Amino acid sequence: MLLRNDLLQYTHPSLRTVRILWIAPEQSHAYFFDVAARSAEVELVQLPAVYADLRSGHASVLPADPYVMVVSQELLPPKHLQLRARAWEIIEGLVAQEPGIYEARLRGQMIAQATAQHDVSHPTIYRYLRRYWQRGQTPNALLPDYGNSGGRGKVRQSSAGVKRGRPRKNGADAGPGLNADEEIRRTFRVATARYAAANAKFSRLGAYQQMLHDFFVERRIDSDSGRVLSMPPGSVKDVPTFGQFNYWLDHDDDRPPEVARRPQAVMPAALQAASQPQGQGAMPDGRPGDGFYLDAVRAEVQLVSRADRNQSIGRPVIYVATDCFSRMVCGVYVGLGEVQWPQAMLALANCGADKQRYAQHYGRRIEAEQWPCRHLPETLFANEALMRGWQGGSGDALLNNFNLRSAAVDQGPDEWRTVLEKRFRLLAPMMEGAPCRLDGVLDLEQFTRIVIDCVLYFNSRHQLAHANATPRQLWDWGREHRGGGLKIYPEHLIRCCLMPMAQAQVTSDGIALFDSLYTCARAIGERWFERARTRGAWSIKVAYDPANLDTVYLLDPAAPLQFHACHLTDASVAHQNLSEAEIARLPRAHALLQGAPLRTTSQGFRSFVG
Repeated sequence: MLLRNDLLQYTHPSLRTVRILWIAPEQSHAYFFDVAARSAEVELVQLPAVYADLRSGHASVLPADPYVMVVSQELLPPKHLQLRARAWEIIEGLVAQEPGIYEARLRGQMIAQATAQHDVSHPTIYRYLRRYWQRGQTPNALLPDYGNSGGRGKVRQSSAGVKRGRPRKNGADAGPGLNADEEIRRTFRVATARYAAANAKFSRLGAYQQMLHDFFVERRIDSDSGRVLSMPPGSVKDVPTFGQFNYWLDHDDDRPPEVARRPQAVMPAALQAASQPQGQGAMPDGRPGDGFYLDAVRAEVQLVSRADRNQSIGRPVIYVATDCFSRMVCGVYVGLGEVQWPQAMLALANCGADKQRYAQHYGRRIEAEQWPCRHLPETLFANEALMRGWQGGSGDALLNNFNLRSAAVDQGPDEWRTVLEKRFRLLAPMMEGAPCRLDGVLDLEQFTRIVIDCVLYFNSRHQLAHANATPRQLWDWGREHRGGGLKIYPEHLIRCCLMPMAQAQVTSDGIALFDSLYTCARAIGERWFERARTRGAWSIKVAYDPANLDTVYLLDPAAPLQFHACHLTDASVAHQNLSEAEIARLPRAHALLQGAPLRTTSQGFRSFVG
C-alpha cells in the first residue's frame, strides 16, 4: 500500500522521482510532486494507474528518502531557527488546507491572501511550498540552504588576472600563483597517466615533480628541422602547486586505475549524482553491429621520436570506429602524417582484434569483458572528409572479403570526443593547431596508451544521456536481447587484408622497405638474396602497419589468403619498435647496412594462413 510522503521513481516514459503529497480517503486518486521541479506545480494522478505502473516495473518505491531534512535542533544556529520559524508561519495555514492547496486555481487565491497578510512576494511563498513538498512536508524542510553557499563541488571558471582560491600561505614573495584552467588540468591528466604507465608504484609527489620537469619548462619546436629546443627545468616561474595537483587529481573521476583517491577527499557533487543508481532509459533502435561509424581527429600535441626524444614527428591522428547502436568504441588507431584512408582501415582492423592482447602491448592489463568487441559490422559508415581518399578497390575488398558494405555520411556518433578532449584539444583532421604545453614530451607509444585509457573509461563508465547507460551496458544488453549484426573473422586475416600496401625491394642484403631490411622463411628457402646478388633486385608487394614496422607481411599471389611474416634483420635492429615517421627522421646510414649478416632462425619467422 502506498503512503503519504512515499517516493516513487519512474523509469518510463522518462526517469523522474515524485513524492506522494496526499492520498484521497477512498484511495481513488492522489497528488504527486516532482522533487526535481523548479516550480510549485502539483500533479493529480489516479491510483489504479499508479499500481499498474508498479506491477509492470515502470515505477518503484524508493526504500530511503534522500530529501528529508532530519537535524539535531541543538546544533542549529539561532539565525537558522528564526528563518525556519518565519517561513513556517507564512505557509502553515496554506498547507493545512488539503486538498485545496493542491489545486492550481484555489492555490493561487490562497497565496494572494497570504502575500497580503504576511507582506511577502508570490515567488517567496512558491519557493517555500516547493521546498516543503520536496523535502518531506516537515517544518525542517524550510531550513536555509547555507550549506550550499560557495558552490561546493562546482568548478569555478578562471578569469584572466584573477587568482581563484585562497592566497598562498608563503605570502607576497611567493607570487599570486597559477589558475588551474582547462589547459593546466589537461596537463595534470596527461602527466598523471604518463607517470602511472612508466612506474610500477604510483606516487603523487613523484608524478607532480616529473610533471614540472617535463611540462613546465620553456620549450619550442623548430619549424624547419623539427628539433625540440628546451630551456633548463625551473625556467618557468608560475607553476601549479602540489595542492592544486592533488585537488584536481581527486576531483577527476577518470584517473588511471593505479591512482587511488585519497580517503579524506570529498567527492564532487556532480560525481555523487553520477554514482547514484540510475534507472534504465528507453533503448535506442537497432542492434550492435548494424553499423560502425569511422571518424578521425587530430590531437593538438607534437609527439617526439622514441629513437631521438629531441626530434618531433608531428601531430597524431586518432581514427575511431564506433558502434552506432551502443556508441561503444570498437576500434582505434593512432597514425601520423596526413589523414589517409589506408590508416583509417587499421582502426577497422582493430575492431576485430583481441583487445586484451592489444592493451597489453601498451602496458595496460584488462579483462576481456572490459572491451568485448572483436567483430566487424554489417555496414561501415565513414565521415565524408575521411573518405575523400577512398579508392574503389578498397570498397570492393571490404565487400568481397568480409561482405561489408560501406557508405559516406555527414556525421555519426561522437560522444567519445568529450573524454579525449579532457586530455588533448581536438582539431579537424587537416588542421595544424598552435603550440601547447604538451608539445615535445610524449612519444607515439605513450600517447596511444593514454588514448586506450580514455576508450576504456568511455566504454565502461561514461553515461550516455539518450539511454541512461554506459556504451558497454548498451552493447551487452543489445547482444542479449536483440542479437547482433556482428561478424567474426581471424584477426590476422583482417589485419593483413586491411593494412596499407607498399612496394619493397628484394636485394642481396634483404627485403628493403623504408630504410629497413627484412627476412622471412620463404625468402631463405627459395634463396632470394643469393639470386638478387647475381641477377639484380626485384619488387614485391608487402602489407605493413605504419605505426610499427617490426613485421611486414609478404603477400603470396600463388596462395590466396596466405601471408608470410617478414622480420627485421640484425642490420636493422636499431629500427625495432619504431614507426615509419620515426625511421624517416633517423640519419640514413646505408653503409652500416652493408655486409651485416642476416638472421633467420626457426623462431625468427612465422606464416599466417587464412
